[in-house]
Amino acid sequence: MGPEFTQVREIGVELSFLKGRVTIEATRYKSKSRDLIFNVPVSATSGITSFTRNAGNLTNNGVEFGAMIMPFKTKSFTWTINATYTQFKAIVDKLAPGVTNIFLGGFVTPNIRLVEGDEYGQIYGQGFQKDPKSGKMIVGANGLPLITPGDVKIGNPNPKYVMGIINTFTYKTITLSFLMEIREGGQIYSRNIADLQRNGVAKETAEFPRFTATGTPTTPYLFDAVYANGQPNTTYVSAENYFGNNGKYRGSEGFVFKTSWFRVREASVNFNMPADLLKRTPFSNASLSVFGRNLYLNAPFYPHLDPEQNVLGASAQGAGGLEFNALPQTRTIGVGLNLSF
Repeated sequence: MGPEFTQVREIGVELSFLKGRVTIEATRYKSKSRDLIFNVPVSATSGITSFTRNAGNLTNNGVEFGAMIMPFKTKSFTWTINATYTQFKAIVDKLAPGVTNIFLGGFVTPNIRLVEGDEYGQIYGQGFQKDPKSGKMIVGANGLPLITPGDVKIGNPNPKYVMGIINTFTYKTITLSFLMEIREGGQIYSRNIADLQRNGVAKETAEFPRFTATGTPTTPYLFDAVYANGQPNTTYVSAENYFGNNGKYRGSEGFVFKTSWFRVREASVNFNMPADLLKRTPFSNASLSVFGRNLYLNAPFYPHLDPEQNVLGASAQGAGGLEFNALPQTRTIGVGLNLSF
């Protein structure tokens, strides 16, 4: 096994206008990595399941953009905006001869893989059978999905872009600051949402009455699908079947959700006490602050929970896209007092 090699090409520009009240930084980069080291699967008949070797080449294209804008400035009041934009795409150019894919983490199904010609760390698992003409899911005569016999690509955890915006307002000795984040695109396999829905305890599973006046199960749900002959699906099913292990969650593909979000990551208010108030104290400076973290989240395609999860942690070479009953994110609110002598 030899070393890894990475070649990086980068071009950047920095511009400043209006006496520094507008500053723009932009960077375009391309990196090529070869002979990357991975655990490569081998036949278990050899006595081992994988070994470490130089097994792949990777190209990463990206842009980074930053801006500082001061829209308003007077003697007593200042408003400053700091914004960042990041977009990148990492493509697996080549795998070692005889290596069809590399397992980065996960389970028998689903799992995260490297596949030649595709983006880094795709989600693989059992998918729904699709009609080649319409692209729609295929259902059986009972109106329930048919799944693929083996694992297929079911999701891409990589976002299209990520933005961060910090607004800072300063009025005399008071400063208000808050950080907003925007993430567009990316997908995740969520065991938590699946468990909520297939156990019938999520709000959306109660959209329709479960039983008729005579006590028989209602059948208000219809998969947007076709039969094997290409004809539109007309077989309605009950909530139990629609959200159950024979319906939406029969294949791993049903667990995949889009992770776009808007959030207020953190905010704070800081009050620096005027020097006149400190004259009769032993302190040279004093400030009082109120702060919070994870204050607001809007994830329209990921119901009930926070999509910022990764069951693989840091052990899977940067891979993400799997969530298995993770604990919810916590909201933190606190008060701070800083004193200087």
